[in-house]
Amino acid sequence: MLPAAVSAIALGLLGAAGVAKTIDPVPTVGALRAARLPSQPWSVRLLGGTEVAASIVGLAFGGPWVSGAALLYLGFLAFTWLALRNVVPGQSCGCFGREDTPPSWIHVGYNLAGLIALVSVVVGDGSPIPWDAPMVEAALYLAYAAVGSFVSYLLLARLPNNLAATTPR
Repeated sequence: MLPAAVSAIALGLLGAAGVAKTIDPVPTVGALRAARLPSQPWSVRLLGGTEVAASIVGLAFGGPWVSGAALLYLGFLAFTWLALRNVVPGQSCGCFGREDTPPSWIHVGYNLAGLIALVSVVVGDGSPIPWDAPMVEAALYLAYAAVGSFVSYLLLARLPNNLAATTPR
């Protein structure tokens, strides 16, 4: 049950990040450019669209359909880890289409937890949302995923800035 719950949050967060990149690709373009990766606005919008599609398909079908989201999380984990190891310069990871979202070890932890949960769902051929359960239960799982994704966004996008502001220099 825990992998399904964590994967539902991971998929919701993936979809939200994809929407943000599609609407405003500029921060992600900057992060990718700093990493010397393809960094045109159209490619970032394509990445964002891929994230949204992987999120929707993963939530809707589960099982092997979650593999695409797991691969995206593997890429995010590697990118964030490299950014924190100063291999990728810059102040933003661009994950939420915001320039002030610095990469942090919190990101690494979320990406790793999301990756592990998504792989568990794929291997176990499970589903993040129990669509075969009564409608009320499936709706509660969706609500949980939405709230969990929003709280995760706040922790990833706001907490690192707040910690940096309160840390003595």
